[in-house]
Amino acid sequence: MATDRPELAEPPAATADERPDSTRVRPWPECLLGLLIVLWCFEFIRLPMLRYDRYRTFGFDLGIYDQGSWLLSRFKDPFVTIRGLELFGHHANILLLAFVPFYRLGAGPIFLLVVQVLAQASGAVAVFLLARDLLRSKWVGVTLAGVLLLNPTYQWLTWEFFHPDAVAIGPLLFAYWAARSKRWPWFWVAAVLTVLCKEDFALAVALLGILIWFRGDRTKGAAVAVVSTAYFFFATRVLIPWQNGIGPFYDNFFGDLGHSPSEVAVNAVRHPGTTWRLATADDRRSWYWHVFLPWAFMPLVDPRALLIAAATIFVNVVTAFPYTRDYRYHYSAVVVAGCAVATVEAIAWISRRSGRRSTMWGLTSGVLVAAVVTSILWGCAAYSVHYTDGTWPLSHDSRVTLIDQALQSVPADASASVAYTFDTHMTHRDQVYEFPVPWCNVNWGVGGENLADPSQVQYLVLDRQLMRGPDDPFGSSRSRALLDDLLSYEFTIVSDHDGVLVAKRVHPPQHPLGKMPPDGECYPRASLDQFQPDMTG
Repeated sequence: MATDRPELAEPPAATADERPDSTRVRPWPECLLGLLIVLWCFEFIRLPMLRYDRYRTFGFDLGIYDQGSWLLSRFKDPFVTIRGLELFGHHANILLLAFVPFYRLGAGPIFLLVVQVLAQASGAVAVFLLARDLLRSKWVGVTLAGVLLLNPTYQWLTWEFFHPDAVAIGPLLFAYWAARSKRWPWFWVAAVLTVLCKEDFALAVALLGILIWFRGDRTKGAAVAVVSTAYFFFATRVLIPWQNGIGPFYDNFFGDLGHSPSEVAVNAVRHPGTTWRLATADDRRSWYWHVFLPWAFMPLVDPRALLIAAATIFVNVVTAFPYTRDYRYHYSAVVVAGCAVATVEAIAWISRRSGRRSTMWGLTSGVLVAAVVTSILWGCAAYSVHYTDGTWPLSHDSRVTLIDQALQSVPADASASVAYTFDTHMTHRDQVYEFPVPWCNVNWGVGGENLADPSQVQYLVLDRQLMRGPDDPFGSSRSRALLDDLLSYEFTIVSDHDGVLVAKRVHPPQHPLGKMPPDGECYPRASLDQFQPDMTG
């Protein structure tokens, strides 16, 4: 029966081949979807593995999650020395507990990569199911699932390698589909998995609960919204502060509008001029373009479905933290999920209003064209512009063998301070630091508190080439000065070939340590310039 409520109206009649319940069994759409997923998984497991094998991955954030999971699997305190925080004092990534049995059996970074890629690939299945149900066409479902796999952000998330935000996209999309089709057992499983990935996603599920409430399932919707919101505040105001001993330190990223979610929300309304200035700044406009153009701006047609990403969009826009407005990073993960479901809903709504299936196919084709073009220009697959610009280490590095030998020369139970491109290969130990930590406060803890005792470091494994250019997070001249000071007395060189240095401690610190250096200062060279740490989320 027809109705004026778009979310309940029936789409135009499907043809026999398009009906999901057609008596003519035609598995070709499912076969094509399976092929697309297999090809996508192969490509985006192969490329990050190449990056890992050639020492192009970083401790932030792969090393954090790998060391934390390894420590948990050994029943040790999961204090992550890459980050200077307890694992759950960094983020409430409770899902990592499910990885413990695999790490007990020897899993490592490649396991995390495979989990993430498979979780992202499952999101394509959820989009297929949602489009199949709302648009009564499996072929449209396959097309829109392909649009998700073509999405530039979706591809770059595998380059970032690894982050729970990317893992959460698949469960969140399944939760949306299950709620839309009232498959409640599936919904509860998917919603719980989503929330356990990271505390931020609890807000996305809470907003999904509001959608469920407005769509008629008021008891379930209210329960989802209330429980998810309560979990968010528990994770950010109780669990994380308890684990890090400091507090909800990410509040200081908000910048001009305040330092807590409630303060920011109030000030955003009280000071609309400031909010507008932030929302229309150049980097924000660039971010909007990169986020919405791959979907041909269709998500803006149905902001109801995009509501699940509203909290993240707001935070990304008003925060002072610039990485949130780089479409390549995990800060845009929720937004990709919101755009995916909003695109399906928008096409369904417009098609219902027109009453013609040609409209549905025209819109789907337009979205596909936008996805292909932006994937070529902004993505990182083999057909993309960025494929050969150094994003992936396609050429063989003759130093890989030297680095392998250097890392193997360090005993498995020895503590070490290492180059930030080496540490993801050395995180299965109690103490591994990113040089110049623990001598200097660089991305340690919340504000550099409780910096580890440098006298406990037994080995240095460094890349002198990183100390000759702008990529050194501490500053190349300061890194070299600190290294020279350490090699003058405390450490002796074990090997030094083509810039790959291994040094072993032979003496305790030349000067009594006394107390830890203040934030931004270093031990032992107090004359080094002060350095304000660049905290990453």
